This record gives sequence, C-alpha cells and structure tokens, in this order.
Amino acid sequence: MQINDTMDQVQREYQNALQKAFWRKARTWLGRGCNDLLSFVEVFEHLKDRPQYQHRVQRVPVQQIIGSTGRYDDFDLAYYPVRDVAENRWVNVARRRKQNAKSVPVLLYKVGNAYFVEDGNHRVSVASVNGDSHIEAKVIEIDVSDLAPKPSCTRLGYKLK
Repeated sequence: MQINDTMDQVQREYQNALQKAFWRKARTWLGRGCNDLLSFVEVFEHLKDRPQYQHRVQRVPVQQIIGSTGRYDDFDLAYYPVRDVAENRWVNVARRRKQNAKSVPVLLYKVGNAYFVEDGNHRVSVASVNGDSHIEAKVIEIDVSDLAPKPSCTRLGYKLK
C-alpha cells in the first residue's frame, strides 16, 4: 500500500508542478519577462574554443541552473516541467527520492556563475519542485574569465560576441 501512496503523491506533485509552470509562464508573459531555459547549444557556439576544466563532485545552487544542452523546451527557468512529455521519467525520479534512494550526481556545464544541464534534467526538476537549494553535480567549467561583463544584457551576464 505504501508504494501506491508514494506513486499517488508524486503523481500529484508532477501535476501541481505543471500547473505552477503554466501560471509562472502566464505571469511572465504579462510582465514581459523571461521564464525560458537557455539553450546551451546557442551559448556554446560563442564559447567552443575556450578552455574547459572538469571539477570533482560538488554542491551547486539549483537557482543558478538556467539552461540545458537538450531539454530546454521541457522545463521553465525554475525547472518546473512545462509539457507533459516525460511524466513517467519525472515521477520515477520523484518516487526514488521519496524512498531515499541514492541519486547519481547530475552533469553540468558552468559558464560564469550559470549552469547548464548535460545529464539530469529530471533530477534537477524534482529537486527544484521540492525546494532544494543545492544539488550534487559533476561540473565542467568553461573559462569566461576574460569576457567583458554585460550584466543588463543576458542572464549569463557576459558579452558573448
């Protein structure tokens, strides 16, 4: 019975997350803000020749994860699911979390103070929906130390061209 209760609970969490994402999008649209994840492909186009450094597993602030290498259309900026395309995967990740199963660290690219998910979008989403401030991650950092700051232009805060 407990397994069914857990499944019902995470199914409700997922549906609530979809609803919250919808209302976040509506508020953002009305306020002319941005609620979309950034595409790492578009950012990396400007950074592909820069040095990269792989770091050990570390705790990364969930709020600083602002993009993805491939699933940027499936989640909003707060990493709430925006489409019903991967409900089973999300629910399974959330169920494992509720059962205190060990989670594999996510794989992230770091550009300045921003992170992009290479592997682990659903784990980041479940962590965000559950209010986690940090997540365990393997990090590949792209050196942007010599780029000019441009804080009002992009969420990355750097002039990329």
